[in-house]
Amino acid sequence: KHLVGARAMPAVPNAGGTPLLEAELEEGHGRGFDASAPAFEEIHPSAPPEVLSPSEFQQLLTSLPQGSSDLPTEQALRQFRTATAGKVLWTEQMREIATSAAGGGLLMREAYERQLILDPESLTTADGPWAECIPSAPPDMGAAQAAQALLSQLVVIRFDGKVANISVEASQTWLDIGHQAASRFGDLVFDPSSHVLLGVGQAPNRGFNVGQTVKLTAVINRPELNGKIGRIAKVNGAELDVALPRGLERLHQDNVMPHNVSVVSRSESFPLDFTAVAETSKVLRVLWLERSPASQTSPKSRASTTGPLRAIGWQYVGMSARKHNLVSLGEFRNFLWNLHLEDSNFAVVSKRFAPTGNYIDYEEVLFLLGRSHLRCKEVPIDALIYEAVVSILGRRTTAHIDRDLGAEDRGLGKRNACKEHCASYFTSLILEVVIWASLLFILVMLFIDDSIGIRLDPEMFIPAGVAYLVYILHLACCVRLTRAFANQTEGIESVMLLMDKPRHENPRYKWHVQCYHYRTETRTRRDKDGNVHTYTERVRVNTHSARASGTIPSEDLTAEFLPNTTATQTQIETKLDLDFSSSNYHVEYHRWKNFHRRDQYQDSSHSEELPSRVGSCLAVWSQRNMPCWLNAGCYWLANLFAMSFLYRLLAQSRVGKQEYVYAKRCFNIGLSYCGGW
Repeated sequence: KHLVGARAMPAVPNAGGTPLLEAELEEGHGRGFDASAPAFEEIHPSAPPEVLSPSEFQQLLTSLPQGSSDLPTEQALRQFRTATAGKVLWTEQMREIATSAAGGGLLMREAYERQLILDPESLTTADGPWAECIPSAPPDMGAAQAAQALLSQLVVIRFDGKVANISVEASQTWLDIGHQAASRFGDLVFDPSSHVLLGVGQAPNRGFNVGQTVKLTAVINRPELNGKIGRIAKVNGAELDVALPRGLERLHQDNVMPHNVSVVSRSESFPLDFTAVAETSKVLRVLWLERSPASQTSPKSRASTTGPLRAIGWQYVGMSARKHNLVSLGEFRNFLWNLHLEDSNFAVVSKRFAPTGNYIDYEEVLFLLGRSHLRCKEVPIDALIYEAVVSILGRRTTAHIDRDLGAEDRGLGKRNACKEHCASYFTSLILEVVIWASLLFILVMLFIDDSIGIRLDPEMFIPAGVAYLVYILHLACCVRLTRAFANQTEGIESVMLLMDKPRHENPRYKWHVQCYHYRTETRTRRDKDGNVHTYTERVRVNTHSARASGTIPSEDLTAEFLPNTTATQTQIETKLDLDFSSSNYHVEYHRWKNFHRRDQYQDSSHSEELPSRVGSCLAVWSQRNMPCWLNAGCYWLANLFAMSFLYRLLAQSRVGKQEYVYAKRCFNIGLSYCGGW
């Protein structure tokens, strides 16, 4: 259920902090799904979720605030989700939380919906109104095999998320089940060469293993244990250590039987043999999946188990019944099964996670969960997925997702865009008015009768030409959207790498001086009548010049980059804040200037910069709702036709805005840094 990706991150010399996996991200692993690419070989589930021990449960119980409030606090939700990461609980334990902790009833509902309860068949309608939709527990496997009915009900979930309930006869094979499900759906033929069937649950006849759920039976010396549900904690030959609500019990294998049916399982599944008789008592549900996705329905991006958001990648793979790096809508619905979503509700959720096709787009998952994971890294990813789903459906019980995912992804809006870029818009608008007014005047002149003595003169184009030149220079040098398009970056992890790299660099400085003096020169000129005139002119004479550059030792104080995902695209502006209170930088700069003062006057300049810092970047978190005209080509086309103001207003009203400041504490530079001495 919970997956881990424990891969060490290589250390890179830097100015402070821990660098991201630059080399791995630059390979572009999150780009373009290849249906023929094999699944990640290193991807595998962690050990089965452990049972929350009595001591861990008591610690959790005491940490939760007590009271009768209907809703838990954000801190209580965080504590509950952190404590239950990779754990399962018994109904008995959750009832104790529900009766004593503030908002405990909602925590119990969440535990069921997130499939954390080991014995969900013990739940009753007395546990809350939400329990009324829980289907009655199917018969136990042993009883079902002893008295098999002629017809049994089976749920089939197709890869596109559609669900069908079918009646199964005792003699039918799994291939017959596939054809019967196809007949029930009515819009697709079941093809054994391109489709597979998987049974949800633990594979039967595999012996006893650690983490397996079992039911106790025929315990003569302790009859009160008969019928109890437990989890195998250790195998000691013929004896098993079974975790029960009140602790571990050592029992013989003869007193334990697999409990594969009524235990809720998220992604535990096994392939079904088409030729075998369909034993429906051994599966919870059946997944009808494609062997390989069609190109038109495959996702635009696939999961990565490296990088700063690799935990999300591992959980994404964990939702796959076959542990592949793509997840169909059917597998996703199986993952969310305990939410008992209606088809209409699941359609709303699926549009968020899979805007196109039948497979979950990994970039969409990162867009929805990435910011929340970076804010609360201790919270398990499955809890964030659960919270995202309930947020999309309109529940106001989120603690880690700081926006309403059920609402539209909106940018700044036209009014806020004008406030943010007022000066730039005004400059462009004035220049565009001059250009178009000049051209309109020239156009009018072309239609005026020559009899009034007005003729078209090339000098009439000068105002428009000068304004157009200034307009283009303004766009190229002063408009931040120009640089944003030049640094457009797709994918949240790629943007994080781009923003993170300067944190591990020391600032570079550049110095320049130019010495000069003035002298008076006598010149002559001839007027239109041929007369010669003598005049004097003051002329600047440049003499000595020097340049220096180097690195400023520093300590990084920059906060971790937290993406602003209120809109699907965001314009990120970066700034540099250098603290020279502990540095001799300015003293050395002035000493260097004085050393190179070789004339009467001197111009000087200095600049400090991080080599890989981008001043502005257009971060494309998701391609969702991104108009076809929002790109550098259309931007410059609008610029060339002097329509930049209108284009920028439309573009920047659709995107979000974020500012990121790099903070560095600078230290002393030595003489070796001062080139030119």
